[in-house]
Amino acid sequence: MKITKIILLFLALLLASCSNELEQEYGLMPPASGQVTFLLGLHEDDTSAIRTRNGEPEQIARMWYAIANDRGEILKPLYQKLEADFSKLTIEGLEYGDYTVVFLATTSAESNATINEPEQLSDVWLLNKVAKAPLDDVYFYKKIELHIGKEQAAESQTVTLERCVGRVDIDLNVSSDYMWRFIRKIDITFDDAEGIYTGLSANGEYSGTEGIESYDITESRSFYSLPSKEALSGVVTIESDRSDGTSFVHKYRFSNCKIEAGRISHISIDYRHPESQDGLLYIREEDFSRFRTDTMFLANEPRDIFYDSKHRSFYANAPLQVSISDEHQLLVKFFSPVTIHDVTILCRFNNISTEFLELAHFDVIYPFMEATFPLPVVGSDRTFTTSSGRKIVIPAQPELSGDDVTLIIRTEDPYMKKIEQIDSRWFIRFSAYSADNGHAYWRHMNPLLCRHGVALAINMAFMFSSEEFNTEMNKYEGKLKDNGGNAINLDALRQRIRSHGGLVLGCVSGVGGLGGGNTYGLANYCYTGVYFDATPLGSNPHNYPRQAMFHEYGHCLGYNHSSTMTYGDQWTVLCATVFVNMGQEGKLPICSKDIIANLPM
Repeated sequence: MKITKIILLFLALLLASCSNELEQEYGLMPPASGQVTFLLGLHEDDTSAIRTRNGEPEQIARMWYAIANDRGEILKPLYQKLEADFSKLTIEGLEYGDYTVVFLATTSAESNATINEPEQLSDVWLLNKVAKAPLDDVYFYKKIELHIGKEQAAESQTVTLERCVGRVDIDLNVSSDYMWRFIRKIDITFDDAEGIYTGLSANGEYSGTEGIESYDITESRSFYSLPSKEALSGVVTIESDRSDGTSFVHKYRFSNCKIEAGRISHISIDYRHPESQDGLLYIREEDFSRFRTDTMFLANEPRDIFYDSKHRSFYANAPLQVSISDEHQLLVKFFSPVTIHDVTILCRFNNISTEFLELAHFDVIYPFMEATFPLPVVGSDRTFTTSSGRKIVIPAQPELSGDDVTLIIRTEDPYMKKIEQIDSRWFIRFSAYSADNGHAYWRHMNPLLCRHGVALAINMAFMFSSEEFNTEMNKYEGKLKDNGGNAINLDALRQRIRSHGGLVLGCVSGVGGLGGGNTYGLANYCYTGVYFDATPLGSNPHNYPRQAMFHEYGHCLGYNHSSTMTYGDQWTVLCATVFVNMGQEGKLPICSKDIIANLPM
């Protein structure tokens, strides 16, 4: 029995030894886990050489990956971690052997494409299921071969994903930038109904076919697509408007457009329009989004802008400014909180013609608008209509400047007709004064106060020019006294107001106002409290803000506290009463406090 046990033990040891040798030789025992780290990034190619549509650098928004064995079967490793920013992927638990690792990524947070979960490398992974339309999103792909061997404890390698889509740009050659305002819709159709791939398999092969039909590219004038099988032809259809609002459609044929991954294909078109040689700049309300338009005195406007008279100043009798910018464009600024309509700009080219031509027309100009518009005549010869109806050709003016032209504004808008009645040429601008020097009273203006300051200056200049004010002032003959107590000649006072140079508006605190000469500072509650509806209907019009408003202007006219032009029941009562009555009757240019309060900031 003892001998039998010894023999059995010997045989067991022998079998165990053979078993170990066989398992090691044929790989039947799992070896130590293999680990690999991939450092991920995006490849820069033709399509990344131009800024992305939103102007931001390309960043991965979503990513997928798969690992296949040497038979092409997708595996599930024991441990895998993809960093949240898609910069690194770590995989552990891989047995010794050869693998294929594939990556798919996109910079789009959302997409119409379908991402399948492949079981084999040959399975379709990325699929465009939208009929007759391109993928039109940026996708990246990369396939790498990986070997895990005994000598490797861990491995790290850099993986650069490459675009698996191409881009098609439609290059429209227009006679001037102004022509863009006529274009309403652009779409593209390819002749081949099955010329573009629809899918990408996990092993990187393209499959499936589809066409593109009437795909809208109005905003981007470009699109992304999976590659085409070969060079394609087709049609770009452009719907346009004329200046009178009627529309027409032109179809432009193209050929030899091959879409390749990571490349940009160009379709060049010479845009045709019946007004392509006209010099008139005609801007409708719906066209403003196509130009560089802005709004002055928004809440975030910096002080170095609204304190700079180069940017923010105007004459009270000319709040609408038109000029030629340093970039040879038409610059429009409107220092008013109202909307005006049907404004025509007449122009005389000083060295070419003695007649005024119709340079521009605006269906609408918005409150506090600041905008620049490209002039067709800058780039090429243009035909204009003179004020007498004659046609005249003006040669291209590539270096057009303000010295080359004389500009006149023509409009029948009711607001602008009121402005025409102002007989003074006050120059209005803004200042911090001593707000940064620890002054007891001066404080900083802000954009909202600047808006109210614009309204105050225009309203005051208009009131002083009005028949209502002059009629009422006649009742104060002999009552308005100068610094020496002498009666003021009313005609001389009117002339002093008309010839006054203007106001430099500022803000004070602790007092209602400070003024003298061109210096004109009011407390913030005075700027907002002078409108007729700032006080209850029927209340005394001579409230403190209106008193301060006209008290400080009395100082600006050269009168001190010894006169009746600052304190007392004379000048300030006269002005406040007329001001409230005209506002209440809708006669002032800017009557209600709500006009500015309701504007976006």
